[in-house]
Order: sequence, then C-alpha cells, then structure tokens
Amino acid sequence: MEAHKQHTDQVQHRQDDHSMTHGQHYGKLAIMAVLSFISMYVLMYAMVDTFANVVPNVNQFYMAGLMTMPMIIIEVLLMSAMYSDKRRNAIIIAVSALALTGFFWLIRQQTAVSDRQFVKSMIPHHAGAILMAKEAKLNDPELRKLSEEIIKSQEAEISQMKAKLEELDRK
Repeated sequence: MEAHKQHTDQVQHRQDDHSMTHGQHYGKLAIMAVLSFISMYVLMYAMVDTFANVVPNVNQFYMAGLMTMPMIIIEVLLMSAMYSDKRRNAIIIAVSALALTGFFWLIRQQTAVSDRQFVKSMIPHHAGAILMAKEAKLNDPELRKLSEEIIKSQEAEISQMKAKLEELDRK
C-alpha cells in the first residue's frame, strides 16, 4: 500500500514539474517577445548614418511590432513540443495575428503620425539614404553623381526637418 502511495506521489510530482516547466516556457516566450520587440526597435536604426539622426518615432514602434508578431507565431508553431497547451497556443497565435494586422494597418494609415511624428520618422529615413549613398561601392559614373546629389539633398532636408522639429517643440 505504501509503495503504491509513493508511486502515485512520484507521478503527481512529475506531472506538477511538467506543468510548471511548460508554464515557464510561456513566461519565457513573453520575455522573448518583449526583448525581440526592443531589439527590433533599436535595430531599425542600423541604417542611420550618424547617431545624431537616431530619432525615436511611432513608425519605428509600428515596424518593431510588425516584425515581432510573426516571430511569436513562428516560435509557437515550430516549438510546439515546448508549448503543448493547444488552447493557449491558439490564443497566442490569434492575438499575434491580430496585432500583426493592426501594426500593418497603423503603419499603412500613418495613424498617430502628427507633424512632429512625421518629421521624427523622416529624419532616420533620410539618414538611411545618406548612409547607402556614402557607403555604396558604385562604378557607374551616373550613379556616383546621383549618390552625391542624394547626400547633399538629404543632408539639407534633415537640417530643414530638425529646424522644423525645434520650431514645433517651441509651440
């Protein structure tokens, strides 16, 4: 009788450990999603030519969200052995798919992009064009001339946008 009780207790203990382990996986998934979002937000600035042109903006937020949602869906689908709660998985996938659609819609509609956010979004965008034009190893003379024009025009526009941003900040 005692041996049966001990065996039952061991089975229950293993089930509790298994349940706890899978619960921890979902917690780690949430942490991974947050860290991925932050990483993607920061990495969106990899194309900026100088740190002075790193300007946080709502469009970068939307893009980081847009890129994070498929990562969550792919993780849950490919690592199904770790995420064995089918109901929870379905909810996570559905919410992530809705969020992906939402972020896509927000960026395409430019939701919450005011005058300030427009300028803040355009500065890093133009800075990316400058980086490409400066660093591209171009052979074609017309393209080299075009890249020089891009650098001049984009730098001038960034200066204009920074001045406008200061003006908007004073209002």
